[in-house]
Amino acid sequence: MAEAAPKKTTKPRAKKATAKTTTAKAAPKSAPKSAPKADPKNAIETASGIMTTLARTNFEEGVETARAVLKSGSIKSAVELQNEYVRSTLKRNIDAARELNEPTVSSVRDAVGPYTTKFTEAFEKLRAA
Repeated sequence: MAEAAPKKTTKPRAKKATAKTTTAKAAPKSAPKSAPKADPKNAIETASGIMTTLARTNFEEGVETARAVLKSGSIKSAVELQNEYVRSTLKRNIDAARELNEPTVSSVRDAVGPYTTKFTEAFEKLRAA
């Protein structure tokens, strides 16, 4: 009787992040994927989603741009690709900062709200005295 070969168990692998191939003259994408919208009560998750999406998009576009620069035929086209990358990254980062502003301000207001009410009451009592 022949012995059965031991079964190989394979661990599931995480999918590799793949950047879309870019031709040497194509400009990188500038529109980031929108971050997942969470309920307003959980501003930390919302902010975390925005920052994660921003980091992933910046990384992927950086890889695309590096590949395109390496494939470009001239210094002029390489510089144009890098300039477009800088412009799109700056715009995307500013847009993400605007998105982060709303949950940050609302969470600070929620956290400080009870203290603001108590401070206002105490100040009114002091003023009346």
